[in-house]
Amino acid sequence: MRFRATILVKLLAALVLPTVALFSLFAVVAYEVSRRDLDAELGRRLEAVAASAATQVRGKYVVNLDPNVDDQDRGILSVRAKLALVAKATGATLTALDQRFDTRGDSTGTIPLGTHDYRAEIDRAEIQRVFERGGTASSISFVGEDGVTYKAGYAPVSYDDDDPKTVLVIRAQAPASYFARLADLRSRLFTWGAGLVLVSIVSAIIATLLITRNVRKLEAAAERIGAGNLQDPVDVRSRDELGVLGQTMDRMRSQLAERDARMQQMLAGIAHEVRNPLAGMTLFAGILKDELPDGDERRGHVDKIQRELGYLERVVNEFLEFARRPKPQLEEVPLAELLPEVAQLASTDDLTIDVPSTELVARADRGQLRRALLNLAKNAVQAAAGAGHRGPGAVRLSAVRTADHVAISVWNRGKEIAPETSGKLFEPFFTTREKGTGLGLAFVREIAVDHGGAVDVASADGETTFTLSLPA
Repeated sequence: MRFRATILVKLLAALVLPTVALFSLFAVVAYEVSRRDLDAELGRRLEAVAASAATQVRGKYVVNLDPNVDDQDRGILSVRAKLALVAKATGATLTALDQRFDTRGDSTGTIPLGTHDYRAEIDRAEIQRVFERGGTASSISFVGEDGVTYKAGYAPVSYDDDDPKTVLVIRAQAPASYFARLADLRSRLFTWGAGLVLVSIVSAIIATLLITRNVRKLEAAAERIGAGNLQDPVDVRSRDELGVLGQTMDRMRSQLAERDARMQQMLAGIAHEVRNPLAGMTLFAGILKDELPDGDERRGHVDKIQRELGYLERVVNEFLEFARRPKPQLEEVPLAELLPEVAQLASTDDLTIDVPSTELVARADRGQLRRALLNLAKNAVQAAAGAGHRGPGAVRLSAVRTADHVAISVWNRGKEIAPETSGKLFEPFFTTREKGTGLGLAFVREIAVDHGGAVDVASADGETTFTLSLPA
């Protein structure tokens, strides 16, 4: 899970965030460009409508009319009628304004002559430009009192055909209907963005699963190799860099297995070559002792030779056991039967047993498990005796079920094992005894690994516990 979480976060950061950022930037740019272009297009269309309406109006007929007297003047009525026709054709609202922003006619026919148009005050700059330059202009978009967005276009009205002086402006005003299109575009952008984010996240998760599946296989293989299991191959089938790494690890595993096999073969060969002359030396030492008369001081020297030869024979046997350890033949081993047997083989009264229930079994090679427990039991008895602890309670052998494993513990009172030493106890040829091969605990570890289990040690406060954990 830690690989999955870490790689997923990195893939999300590397894939999703840039994608979302780029799409967000694209969406903002697309929206603003669309809004600007639609706004400009509406402005040009309203300017064209206003210019078309301006061709229908003669300024000289209305610019000088008195609002108090001439509201129903024939010229005003004509202007209103013409503006109404253009408004009906284009859908815009048309208004004629003078330089004081007073109304001089409108398409609705409801605004009295001379009414001041306060809305025009807002577009003062655009209207002034039309009066001064004679061209068309459009306002910025604005929100009306009804909450609808509008835009206005302005066009000049000359005095007459002979006098092109601008005396009025025609305003064409219409709702900015393009905002509905912009709202639809914004909705689509949000939908596409959400879909893109979802697709990116799903892609990152799928990529993470594909990567971490092989990473977890490599992790498990590394743990197996580190624990000494050199038989199971590294199964990573991929054509990418992880596949290359898996192949490299598998070659390393094979090379380590070959080296381990050569070492075992070498140890077995050395032990075999030593055993033959050692047997002859033991035989002749016995003959020499028998030929010496009782009371001869030389018999003591022969006894020392025989003890050293016995030690050498024990060393050779341990070398052979370590080098020739067979593959475990697994079976159901009732621990209620095995633990008393180990205690009996340990040949001591110091060892007590917490006999487990008859249902507690371990799947193991009975002979190898007994050998490992016997080694731990003898070590515990020697450690307790060396610290002056003897009798019942000095050493205890017990077993409990933990989840899907069986934990067999060998506990003893005695001097604690130093932390810097406990990490080396299971290494081959490491020993703290004057006469020790350093293969006993290494053999225990190899047996545990071959069974798919583990062995560890805890030592503190005058107590030491070796725990052998095996699959139940």
